This record gives sequence, structure tokens and C-alpha cells, in this order.
Amino acid sequence: MDFHSPAIASSLFCSRPAAPQKCRMCGIVGYIGPKSIESVLLVGLQKLEYRGYDSAGMAVMNSGEVVTRKAVGKIAELEKQLKNQPLIGNSGIAHTRWATHGEPSMINAHPHVNSEKNIAVVHNGIFENYAKLRAELIDDGHVFLSETDTEVAPHLMEKYLEEGFSPEEAFVRMLKRLEGQYALAAISEKAEKKIFFARKGSPLIIARGNNEYLIASDVPAVVPIAHDAIYLEDDQWGYITTEGVSIFNLAGEAISPEWKTISFSVEDVDKGEYEYLMLKEIYEQPDVFEKIFKERLDDTFIHFPELKFGKEYLARVGRILIQACGTSLNAGMIGRMYLEQYAHISAETDYSSEWRYRNPLASGDSLVVGISQSGETADTLAGMREAKAKFMRVLSFLNNINSTMARESDAMISLMAGPEIGVASTKAFTAQVINLLFFSLYVGSIKWLLPAEERSTVLNEIRALPDKMRKILKSHERIKEIAEFLKDKNDTIFLGRTYNYPSALEGALKLKEISYIHASGYAGGEFKHGPLALVSDNVPVVIIAPQGEIRTKMISNLKEAQSRKGKIISIITEGDEEIKKESDFYVEIPPCLESISPLLVAIPLQLLAYYTAIGRGCDVDRPRNLAKSVTVE
Repeated sequence: MDFHSPAIASSLFCSRPAAPQKCRMCGIVGYIGPKSIESVLLVGLQKLEYRGYDSAGMAVMNSGEVVTRKAVGKIAELEKQLKNQPLIGNSGIAHTRWATHGEPSMINAHPHVNSEKNIAVVHNGIFENYAKLRAELIDDGHVFLSETDTEVAPHLMEKYLEEGFSPEEAFVRMLKRLEGQYALAAISEKAEKKIFFARKGSPLIIARGNNEYLIASDVPAVVPIAHDAIYLEDDQWGYITTEGVSIFNLAGEAISPEWKTISFSVEDVDKGEYEYLMLKEIYEQPDVFEKIFKERLDDTFIHFPELKFGKEYLARVGRILIQACGTSLNAGMIGRMYLEQYAHISAETDYSSEWRYRNPLASGDSLVVGISQSGETADTLAGMREAKAKFMRVLSFLNNINSTMARESDAMISLMAGPEIGVASTKAFTAQVINLLFFSLYVGSIKWLLPAEERSTVLNEIRALPDKMRKILKSHERIKEIAEFLKDKNDTIFLGRTYNYPSALEGALKLKEISYIHASGYAGGEFKHGPLALVSDNVPVVIIAPQGEIRTKMISNLKEAQSRKGKIISIITEGDEEIKKESDFYVEIPPCLESISPLLVAIPLQLLAYYTAIGRGCDVDRPRNLAKSVTVE
């Protein structure tokens, strides 16, 4: 039987209704080559720990046998076990888990094996029909040990091997039965010199070094070894050997995707001199901005060389619909105001998870904007696909230019923030905001609605941002003092108006993400409409009140909180003695345009969250229950 025959492959992959997107961020690494398997997989897992850290495990091919090691908790726990029980071999797979089905435990940790323990599978995603498959396999005599959906995969592969199919055929027949989204890798004693892989809806890359090949969920896992990579498309599968990679489509045809040079360096994904990656990424922001300016700005204009939309099309756009999640949505809310102020375009923002369910109306002059650091966020992807199904054009703002969103968008703008590994987004947020500002100025100029003098004023303010950011970073000792006060609180309120209402939302989000203090952000004008009831001497209020049109309104909010004995933490413009005197704590930012202020306000809010988390003994880079990106609805 010729497995690579299109007729055979077509019979194996029947059509079926699309399953809901329910894939979560776990980390997968696979390696085959001359190096010590244990060290390669361990380093790869460490670089992917931001994707999940409930448990970790490895499966290695050792003298023709599959040998596994697992540990509950962070990668360090697995490393301890390997010191006592080392793994020997030159090919294997590994996984760091963020639990979806089944609690974090040794039994539920990946890799999962079949009854004979001669097949091992690691998996990122959710098999929607796992319960049906599990029941069928149990009826056939298979014994399951875990609560996970993943365990059906090695049992299915075992079933087809027992029926006489080759390892390749068994792997494909297994894929045929799996409904949902996944990235997975598998090894089998019956194909000891191959590592199988497949992608449907969850990111997976193939990378190569010197006579060695890797599989990984993301580039950081392969940076120490590999020099280029293939970014797999959905419904692609194949295997790696010591001699190369074979990739096929669902018709069984061999395909040869483009190898792309990996631009990351080891220094990009290491902590360097910093205790945590988050702190490193906070301090990288001035340098990121200078890099962006070098690419985007000249003396008189803004450039987007990667943008595929022509000026004639952008001039016709009359409505922009921004959809995103989490921090990216907060950036989008600021971007909406930029579009309204500088491009005179009607703009809306919405949660991606809600936008596509409210039947968004299409119009000929509408443009949908998706914002995502990873470019793999399931809800944002789904919203983008909903827009395209309604014949709307999609523009994505992305940090990962090789992501699924990049490939499926009509056009893309690169954030150019560099790799962001910390789970709590910092530099990607400010990169999103500055690129949204540039885009708004760009479109406003195209439409001849932005006077040259105003554009010049804004650009001059922008050029000063890196030095102003560095100045704020030098105030970290003052912020540490505030964090020392805040670390023992259980609740905090953040208030802002206009451009800094999203700043209040982002400040609250950062604090609860990494310190586990309940925090809420509100528009200052809504303070009296309910949130004021929460204020007491044990519920501090962060007042974001830089110089600008609404400063006096923020002073009113401050007085309202004070009258209820609330402790005041204010973020103000340098020299604002009035608010300084009324505050229990304050942080100053250099003078700037009100529209620019969120880019400076972000830094003290990020540092406040960071130092508060440190004071509470939290693991800043591995906040509980969270992963870097969520690929689940």
C-alpha cells in the first residue's frame, strides 16, 4: 500500500463540521539529532514555561524503547527528577502543561502512553470528541489511567498499529478520528527513528540546526540550536528524522514549505542581568521605541513598508472595528481615540470573545482591526474569520509576523517589540499603542484631515518618549515604597479619564495578574455610580491625573475618595504640587501631550504591579493559572 497516494490519503480524511476553538497554551518540544536528548528538551521546556507550568514531562527513545519521566509543578521539578533518573537517547518529545481536562497531577501530566507503553504523545489543544473515543476504546479493552483528553491519541494509534497499519498510516488514521484543534507530537517503538507531528489550530514549528531537527510550539524553544524554521499550516502533518523533515497535506501530497531565518538571539529570550523577564521587558521599552522610530519615522512622515493596503483604500475607510482580548483590547481602546482624533474615523472596540456573537454588521467602508501579541489568540482569530466571512477586510497589529493571524489577515502591521516572554504583557502593550498612534496619524495625513503643523507637534512629542521613559524608570525606588504599602491590601481601585481610562484598566489588570490583589479600573466619571461604595481606609485608589483637559475632573475624584478615607496613589505630571500635596503617594511623569501620556503612564503602572508582586512573594514570570496567550474560547 502506497501511503503517499492521494487516493488513499483522501479516503482517510473525511469532511466533518468544524469544532469550536478550545485549544490552550501548552508547550511542546521534540528533538532528533546528535546532542544529549535530556539537555536539549530541558532547555526547550525552560524557554516555553511561559506557556504553562502545571506539570512537565519527557518521553525518549532509548535503545528502541520509549522511556518517560514526569513531574508536577514547574520545570525545575522535572529537572530534579532527571538528576536522579537521567534519560539517555538522541530523540524524544517533551511537554509543559497548562491544565484543561483533569487537575494538575502526575497521572495527568504529559507525555501520555498507550497500554503497552510503546507509544508516547504530547499535545496542545482539546479533542472535542475525546469522551466518545474513550468509551469506544474502553469497549475494545484499552485501559486508561488519566483524566485527560490527550490519552485517547496513543490508544488510537495503538489500535491501528494492531490492525496492521504502518506507523505513518496509524498516525494519520488517528488524526482522522480527532475532532477539535491540536498541535501534537508522537514517538513509537515501531518507528524509532521518526518523530511524528501534526497541526490543526494550534501553533507548531519545525526547526533545523546542524544535522538535527526540532519540533516546538514557539521559536524560543529552538533558539539555542536552530537557525531557521518552518511555520506549519493547519492540516499539515509529517515526521522528522536525522536526515530531514517530511511534510504532507491532507491529500497525502508531499509539500515543501519555505524555511525562514530565525531572527531571535539567545539574549532576546534570556533574563540577562534581571531577576525576572517581566522586569527586563519593562526596561527594554525605550530601546524598543527607538527601534520602531528608526523603521517608521523620517523627518516629515510615517512609513509602514509591510502594510499591503494602498493609500487609496485607506482614504475610503470610514469605520474601523477593533477587536482584541485582555491587554491588547486596552491598547485598542486608546487606538480608538487616536483614530477619532487624528484620522477623524468612527471607531469601535469590543472583546473578541463577544464581538462575533453579536452579528456585527458589515458595510463597504468598514475595516476590522485585530490586535494580538502572539497572533494565535483563539477569540481574536475567530473574530477575524467572522469578519472575512462577512466580506470585511482585516488589518492585524502583531508582534509575531509568522503567526496564523499574519497569514490570514488581508494586511498586517508589525509591532517590532521583539520577543516578549513574560506572561504579563509590558513592552508589547506600549508597542501596540505607539503603532496604533502612527497608523492614526498616517491615515489622517492620507485623508488630508490632519494639519501638517499638528502632525509635526505630535511627532516631536513622540521622538522625546524614549528619554522620558528612561527618566521614569529611574524613579523605581519611589515605586518600591508604594508597592510596600500596597502589598498587604486585598483590593485596589484605578481611575482615569479619556486617554487614561484604558490606562486604569491596564494598571488594574497588571496588578491582579501577577500580585493576585483584586483590582478594578474605572472611568473617573463613573466613580460615583457605584465604585465609590467600595472605598475605605483599606481600599487605596490610584488616580491617573497627568496635565490635560480632564485634570481638574480627576482632582474631584481624588477628593471623593479622600472623603471616604481612601488612601491616594497618584500618577501626575512633574511639578503638579496641588495633587502631590493631596496624595499619600505619588509618581511623576515628564510633561507631554495628553494623548501621548498613556505611553508614559504605563511604565509606573507596570513597575507598581511588579514590585507589589515581588513584595508578596509571587513568581512574576509564572503567575498562577495563566499562560502567555490563550488559544481557547
